[in-house]
Amino acid sequence: MIRRRGFTLVELLVVIAIIGTLVGLLLPAVQAAREAARRSSCQNNIKQLGLAAINFENSRRKLPAGYTQDRIPAPSGAFQGHSVFYYLLPFIEENNLFNSMDAKVPLNNRATTPTAGKAGAVVPTFLCPSDLLPNTPIPYPATGTPTQYDGGVSYKANGGSRPIFATSSTNDGVFMCFGSAARKASSAPGGIEARIKDITDGTSKTVLFGERFHKDANFDTFTSAGWNSGSTMISWSRWYPAGGDNGLGNLMGGAFAPIGYTTPWPHGGSGAPGSQSAWFTFQDQRLSAFGSGHPAGANFALCDGSVRFMSNDMAQSLLALWCQRADNQVVTDNQ
Repeated sequence: MIRRRGFTLVELLVVIAIIGTLVGLLLPAVQAAREAARRSSCQNNIKQLGLAAINFENSRRKLPAGYTQDRIPAPSGAFQGHSVFYYLLPFIEENNLFNSMDAKVPLNNRATTPTAGKAGAVVPTFLCPSDLLPNTPIPYPATGTPTQYDGGVSYKANGGSRPIFATSSTNDGVFMCFGSAARKASSAPGGIEARIKDITDGTSKTVLFGERFHKDANFDTFTSAGWNSGSTMISWSRWYPAGGDNGLGNLMGGAFAPIGYTTPWPHGGSGAPGSQSAWFTFQDQRLSAFGSGHPAGANFALCDGSVRFMSNDMAQSLLALWCQRADNQVVTDNQ
C-alpha cells in the first residue's frame, strides 16, 4: 500500500502567512502603479485644456470668458451664461456637442433628464480618474427632486486671487466673468476676455487651469443643513452651469485658499461658523480651492501650454503669484 502524505495544518498556515505577506508587499506597489497611471491621464487632460485655450486665443485673439453673465429680460431677470469649457469644446474634438448647443440662449442647454445631452453630457477630457466624479450626469440639486442633470468637471479655470462669490471677484486672474450683467468686487477692474499679451508676468509663470477634488465630507454636512444651495461637493462640478449666479463656484479656482484646502470642521462642530452668513466666506474658500486626489499636490496647466505639479505645501502667498496675470511679481524656480 502506498501511503499518501498531505499537508499538515502547520504547513498550511505557514503557506497562508507567506501568501499574505507577499500580497501585503505587492499591494502598495500595485496601488502606486495605478495612481501613476491616473496621474498621467490627468496630466494629459489638463494639458489638452491648456492647449485648447491657447489655440482659442490664437484663432480669436483673446481667451474665452470664464463665464458670460447676462440677464434674461423682465419679468424673469434670471442670469444665464456660457462657460469657458463650452468655448473650448471645438478645440478638444467635441465639435458635435458644441454644435448641438444653443449659442444664443444658454438656458436652453440645460438637461432636464439624464439622457438629454448638452449640459448633461459627460466629456472624458473634463474628468480626472483620481477624482470622485461619475461617468454619468450628476443630478442637481443633490438634495430633493432633481430639476436638471449636469456633466462634471475636475478642473477649474484660474480666476486669480479671489474668483468667487461673483460680487467678490478680483478679476486679476486669466479668466473672468464677462458680459452685460457681469458682477465683481467693487474695488476690482471690469472683467475682460484676456489676451496672451495681457499676461505680463509671463506665460510660464501663470496658471491657466488647475485640478479640483470633489471629496469633502465636512462640506457636505453644511449641504445637509441647507447652506450650499442644495449641492454636495460632487455636484459643485458642472462644466456648463447655464444659469444662476452661482456658476462661478463650478468653474473658477484661485488663491483664496491653499492647494488641497478642505473644510476643517463639520456643521455644528467646534470652531464651525454658527450662521449661514458666517459660512459664506468658508464656502467660497472651499469652492475656489485647487486640489486633487493625487498624493501631495495637484496638476496645473500654465499659459505656455506646459503642465506643472504643485505641492499642497505651497504657501498661499506664492500660489497667489502663480494665479495673478499682471502683478509684476514674477515667481522664480527657487521659490
